[in-house]
Amino acid sequence: MRRCAQGLSLVIIVLVSCAYILDDMALLLAAGTLLAALLGQYLLFDYRFRGIVTSVAVERSLERSQVRKGTTLRVATTVTVTVPPPMHAQITEKLSPQVVVQDGDTTLLIEPDRNPRTYQFRYRITPVVHGKMRFSGITLSVQNAFFSHAIDLLADPFSGPDLLIQPLGLFEPSGKRSTTESREVEKLKVVSGFGIRALREYYAGDDLRRIDWKLSAKHNKLYVREYTGMISLPPLLIIDLPWRAAPCSDADLDRMASAVAGQAEHAIRSYQYVSLLIISGANILFFSGEEKDLQRCMSVLREWMHPVERVIHQYHSRDRADIREDVRHLETIIMQGGEPGSIAFSGTLRKQYLSMMMHMQTPAFTGQIARTLSSVAIDECYLFSLGCGDESHIRQIIRQAKIAKILVHIRLPGARAASVASADRIYRAADTVEAFA
Repeated sequence: MRRCAQGLSLVIIVLVSCAYILDDMALLLAAGTLLAALLGQYLLFDYRFRGIVTSVAVERSLERSQVRKGTTLRVATTVTVTVPPPMHAQITEKLSPQVVVQDGDTTLLIEPDRNPRTYQFRYRITPVVHGKMRFSGITLSVQNAFFSHAIDLLADPFSGPDLLIQPLGLFEPSGKRSTTESREVEKLKVVSGFGIRALREYYAGDDLRRIDWKLSAKHNKLYVREYTGMISLPPLLIIDLPWRAAPCSDADLDRMASAVAGQAEHAIRSYQYVSLLIISGANILFFSGEEKDLQRCMSVLREWMHPVERVIHQYHSRDRADIREDVRHLETIIMQGGEPGSIAFSGTLRKQYLSMMMHMQTPAFTGQIARTLSSVAIDECYLFSLGCGDESHIRQIIRQAKIAKILVHIRLPGARAASVASADRIYRAADTVEAFA
């Protein structure tokens, strides 16, 4: 019962009590009339509710009938229903705990209309457990001013279809890598592994070489072995946006946007997700870890790929490790001896460097980069930059990545990549410095 029915019930109880105390038949008659009206409303609600249930028709379509675990899947559900006024209805999808809703609507509010109306809602799900999953049906909730009721419609006309969720394969990168122009080509091979982790039923697409023939013959059903081994991790894409006041070419920015979009699409299609870190100098603007939706990833790139204003500047600040290296170089010069003036100058410069190191503090950007790199599971990252303006932050990114044992690949415009590949000490610590076209 809703509030109107509850209030009416309370009035009936009060009238019956007063009729009993005052011995007044008129009050008892009034209470009986209200009770009959409430009972009539209930019977009318029950009749209309049954009519709404019989008018429901559900049709559900999937983007694919079988997917790998962790892959985003689009679902479209069409519902046809008749809800006469003054009734109001709500329809909710009943989803299995094997999936997680990424975005979209799984609930419909039905407007009252005496004629059948068709509604459609779309959403995206991500399977988290492999196996066979069936869409179980919908939940129908109906209410009017006096009563409300909900029912789970789980019969065949409201459920289905079936979705086959296959487990992820284990891969490892090959030892030899080859490059084609600015894009790295890396062949993947299936790992035999160091031991058998588990045995499971065969799913379409599994490698036939993994079938355990003895166990399959024993149970008259195909079983495959799951091996322990290393998995190839998606890369982290770091996009260094130029400063608005720094001179940069619009053509180079367009080429960088195309290169980033291509790398992100390749990572999502190959590894099911990609991580994005958008910076501008020592300013972290946006971070998305393990993005699985290609469309949402492209919309983020379209939103951010333009020159931005830099709030924090480092103005070619030197790293503590670079100063320590210069101190060791000056100490070598002093030990080797030479002209007194050169030795005195080297000694004075060494004292200045040591004084600077005593008062230097770790930049906040360095700590932010270290925490970001530790929050995602990666073994390599790609840094896209136009190489214009202050570049002190690039050296800090490379250094923190090396501490975390992450390969760093620098992508620069063609002319800039050729000029810094062997000369600029900022980029020298990177594993590769290549041009994007």
